[in-house]
Amino acid sequence: MKLLHGMYCILFVFISLFLGCSPKSSDVLVLEVGQQKVPLSEYENFYLRNSPDWDAASKSSMSEREHFLDLLTNYKLKLQDAYDHHINEDSDIVSELNDYRSSLATNFLLDKEVTTPGVKQLYERRREEIRAQHILLRVTPDAKPEDTLAAYAKAANIISRAKAGTNFDSLALRYSEDPSVKDNKGDLYYFSGGEMVGAFENGAYALHKGEISPEPIRSPFGYHVLKITDRQPSRGTIKVSHIMARFKSPTPDSADVAAAMIRIKGIQDSLKKGWDFHKLAIKMSEDGGSASLGGSLGWFGRRHFVQPFDEAAFKLKAGEVSGIVRTPFGYHLILCDSAKPFGSFESMTEDMKKTYQQTRYQDDYKTYINGLKKEYNYFVNDKVLDELVAQLDSSKTTDDSAWSANVSQSVRSKPVILLNGKSYSVDTVLSILNTKQDYRSTPLRKSSIANRLDQIGESVLLETKSTGLEARDPKFHDLMKEYGEGIVLYKAQQNEVWSKTGVSDSVLRAYYQTHSDSFMIPARVNISVLVFDNDTLAYIMYDSLRHGANFSTLAALYREDPNGKTSDGSRGMQPITTDDLTRRADSLSIGDITEPIALDNGAFAVVKLIDKKPAEPKTYEDAGAEVSNAYQDYISKKLEQEWVDRIKLRYPVVQFKDALLGAFHTQPAQ
Repeated sequence: MKLLHGMYCILFVFISLFLGCSPKSSDVLVLEVGQQKVPLSEYENFYLRNSPDWDAASKSSMSEREHFLDLLTNYKLKLQDAYDHHINEDSDIVSELNDYRSSLATNFLLDKEVTTPGVKQLYERRREEIRAQHILLRVTPDAKPEDTLAAYAKAANIISRAKAGTNFDSLALRYSEDPSVKDNKGDLYYFSGGEMVGAFENGAYALHKGEISPEPIRSPFGYHVLKITDRQPSRGTIKVSHIMARFKSPTPDSADVAAAMIRIKGIQDSLKKGWDFHKLAIKMSEDGGSASLGGSLGWFGRRHFVQPFDEAAFKLKAGEVSGIVRTPFGYHLILCDSAKPFGSFESMTEDMKKTYQQTRYQDDYKTYINGLKKEYNYFVNDKVLDELVAQLDSSKTTDDSAWSANVSQSVRSKPVILLNGKSYSVDTVLSILNTKQDYRSTPLRKSSIANRLDQIGESVLLETKSTGLEARDPKFHDLMKEYGEGIVLYKAQQNEVWSKTGVSDSVLRAYYQTHSDSFMIPARVNISVLVFDNDTLAYIMYDSLRHGANFSTLAALYREDPNGKTSDGSRGMQPITTDDLTRRADSLSIGDITEPIALDNGAFAVVKLIDKKPAEPKTYEDAGAEVSNAYQDYISKKLEQEWVDRIKLRYPVVQFKDALLGAFHTQPAQ
């Protein structure tokens, strides 16, 4: 039985996989449940797991804190009762917890030892912008050793010449195999963490301004000779507007360029005479996408626009206007509307995590796994792998029945994975390939089997690394304890409440009879709506309607309400709370019309009330599932309260609510 499904029903299930350390608060008691004593620090810890953040918790009211104390009290009572009934010893729960521990420990390890340091490094790098030149000597990842060696030697020679004083620009133009070198002499402009391939970025951030890489840097593209031309703090993000004089052609001739320059200089003169930049952009800018917005391009960071535009924009302070800037698209005048400094780690964590997962995680994960292989003397017996593959039918996959039937017992017993003296046999590997969903449809070819063997080996390494993790890491110990408590409490809740909430038609009818006023059809209206593009036309038509014009006739001439669904153009009966139009119609008498109503999209509507009905009770048949849901909610709460009351007879409860005044005074370390 899988108990994991439905765990969301328990209030105190661990919400976020990796929370910060427990708050450092006093051990003053807030709760006693029998012999259990709950200090303020434990209360804070529980509260934070169910609060958006520390700030929200620190601003919580006393009533909110007291309510949570009541919830915590019930949690402790029900958990104690579950242990009294030895639910934690249930074989299904023990199996579920053991199954879950493996994946939880793996995720915990990877988050702690790969993702968290990787995200922090990415953030630190993002705080700085680097500008670099490079010379690329192309070498494919699968190049022959002699070709790789030749490219390395050539790159090393270029480094020696550059350090001896040869102009880097001339070396780049002569030797670089980057197609853009003829235009930029190897200049890569400003970049930051996560914007270049990992090896290149690591090499760049290891150098100071003016330095040349001491040795060639290998990336998937080949070998790089790298020179750092600038390092500076990040400019953060800026909000700019621009006015553009567009070239008429993607390849403008001199006449096109000269004409655009005349137009942009005329606009520049108008600015010097005091014209408002944004009004002038609306009137004169030739960028159709931004002109109607006063030239606004919104907020952006480095490398968002083409280099000439980007470079000019990031030299501006808030309120400054650039000189005339040429890009491949035309001439621009740029106004820096506002600037935001680089954000704090807390404010950028989620974005950093996404960027890290997309750009760096796989490389760092491979490095981590390689480290584990060295730590545990990991070894794959290629000879045994060859023997296994020789006995498989390469035309089949692991989805085929009896795909491993021909593997002999002698091969099955041989060790194929070894680490620290422990071995995993071919038979163990075959069993994993047969049972794990992730390994379905694996072709029975050597490359595919070897790839699966690597994946299995990674799981073995991570499992080995997680051995004893509870003793080594208090956070993981607490995580497993809390998950175990959650699963035990779920089973107890199932036994004491959910399994006893069965219903019958007679029970539901009786509940409906005593609660019929809870199942109501809301007050409704049926309306017809005319929609006009502007208020002038709307008021003209409204005046015509007031003087006897036929609503249906006008509906045939003008754009009708897109929400109209019935054959007569009306909406049909809808609750009066549906939208602003139905709410306005509720104040009308049948046949009346409203004055024009402004809509969010800039249009105007005139509404006619066709019919209205007051709220009325639903029949039992109409209420249907609502009655069943309401009854089950009612009976669940009743059974739960009776359960808690029974436990309180065995375990007296004492709450120290005054102690809650001291909660959340000292924020925990991250």
